[in-house]
This record gives sequence, structure tokens and C-alpha cells, in this order.
Amino acid sequence: MNCIFDDYIKFVENFLSNYFRLLLEGKYERRLVRPLIDKYISVKYYNDCVVLDKKFTVRLNKELNMVAKDIIRASSKDKTEKVKNIFALFSYILFIENCNNYNELNTIIKSLFADKTITLTYGENTRSELNVLAREYISKRNEFFKTFESKDFHIENVKYENDINIIKLEHDFSISKLYSDYAIERAYNSEVVVENKVYLALLMVSSYVLKDALNFKYENNYIIDFPASLFEKPKKILKYIKCVDSDYLKTKVHLRIKYQDYKKYKKQINSLINEGFSFCLVLDEAYDMDFSCLLLFTYIFVDEKSKYYDIIINSKDNIKSTVITLRGE
Repeated sequence: MNCIFDDYIKFVENFLSNYFRLLLEGKYERRLVRPLIDKYISVKYYNDCVVLDKKFTVRLNKELNMVAKDIIRASSKDKTEKVKNIFALFSYILFIENCNNYNELNTIIKSLFADKTITLTYGENTRSELNVLAREYISKRNEFFKTFESKDFHIENVKYENDINIIKLEHDFSISKLYSDYAIERAYNSEVVVENKVYLALLMVSSYVLKDALNFKYENNYIIDFPASLFEKPKKILKYIKCVDSDYLKTKVHLRIKYQDYKKYKKQINSLINEGFSFCLVLDEAYDMDFSCLLLFTYIFVDEKSKYYDIIINSKDNIKSTVITLRGE
């Protein structure tokens, strides 16, 4: 499976292109529309902003306004009104994207066609065609997120400092009582099962990051324990890593490993870090006070009862990474 984050972005881009082609009709010009679509995606889904304002709609409006002005300056005067119309039409995209029912959608579309700031002339069927386009978008969006819901598994979050979420995948299905608790636990935590659980967790967390963007929540970071056994399986690890192979996901999804595993698979892990993937390190009994390697990791986990706890805490400024205290996890 490809990176679902990137797939979803392509889906949104396709909807936005069709939205403007429909409403601009014969006046559609890609060079006028595309820079604004790119900026919208950048702000909405990557939280990439120059404007600093607590209110998302203010940030988005100002960012789009700056791009619109740049396009007007670079274009002939006869394009000014068209660019202003494109900018005005963006006011409704955010509402359509977050629309959850068709009655609400009808109200949004009604407001769009009554908007006096938009000076476009629409064809007779434009309103109904927009309704169909938007309904199809909402339906496919909902179907997309349903594919990451499971009756057999659920995600449990252990929160640290509000925005750091330790992800654990738990099962909800029942297993025959013919098997002992020991046998069930052993099977559920076997190497293959643990690896497959990680793959499912990566997919589900990717959908969480998308939902965060849809809800204007950009502060969440997700940490998933990454089994060392995968480093012995190059093809399998490539498949798993591909799930989060997106520039933005790499800043939000972090793979947690133990120090003993880092020492054993240092070359593979460093290579993935160089490719931009984010790793977290749990300092276990194998830790040998090597401070230089700690700089490579986004988060460092250290048990408060460990012999080197005080040294790590007192060296946080030099380590640079975020140090998280483990208390009986």
C-alpha cells in the first residue's frame, strides 16, 4: 500500500481542480488556480504558514491573500477580477471539506451562489453539478476513513505532555476458551503477529494525522513501538516504512526502539534516519553512556529508576532531543 497521507492529498487536489473547472467554466486557467490550491494544501494539511495567528481561518485567509496578490502582480490587468473570484471561491472549500451531512452542504452551496463578491456567471446546471461533485467528495472521504476502522482492533493512547501519544494496538475479538491465557498471550505476541500489528497501527495512525489536519489540530505526535525483528526482513520493513513515507508524516509518526536493538541494527536505523524517518530511543540496560548517538533521535525515553537517569536529565540541553521520563510503563 502507498502512503495513505499522500494518496489523500491527491484526492483533495483532484476535488479542488474539478471544483474550479466547474465554477470557472471556460475561464479556468491552471496557472492562476494551481498556486492557490498548493497554498491551501500546504496550510491545511502541512500547517506550513508564514502568518502566525491562533485562529486557523485567519491564517488561511491571509496566506491565500498573499498568493492571490502575487498572482495579480505577475499577471495582466484583465486577470485581476478572475483571481479575485478564485480567491473568493476558496472561502467555501473549507466548509465543504468539513461538511458532514447533505442538508449542511445545500446551505453552503446556496450561500456560494448568493455571494455578491463573486462576479462569475454560471450555467443553468452549475449548481446541481456542484452539488453532485461535493456529495461525491464527502462520500468518498467518509469511505476512505471507514477503511481504517476495525471491529477487531482499537488504538489505545498513553499521553505524555499533552501532544505526545504512545500508540498501542489492542484486540477486541474473543478467542476460544479451549486455549489457555498463556497460549493466547503467546500467540498474540508472537513475532509475526507483533509485526502485523505494527503495520496496522501505522495505517491507523496515518489516518489519525489526516483527521488532525481536518480538525485543525497540528500539535499531536504519535509514537509506535517498532519490533527489532523487522530489521532482519528488508522487504517487509520496506513495505511498512512506505506507509509513513511522507515529509509531513515523518514529523508526526515516530518509531520507538530499544537501545540494545539500536546497537545491533545501527547501520539500518541510521540509514532510515538519514532518509528522514523519525526514531525514538528507549535507554535500556544495554545503554553504555554514548551521548553522541542520542542526537539522532526525536525522543529519548529513560526510566526514572535507571542508574543513568540523573545524568541524562541533567544533560538534556546538550542532548537536544526531547527526554521523556518513564514511570513504570
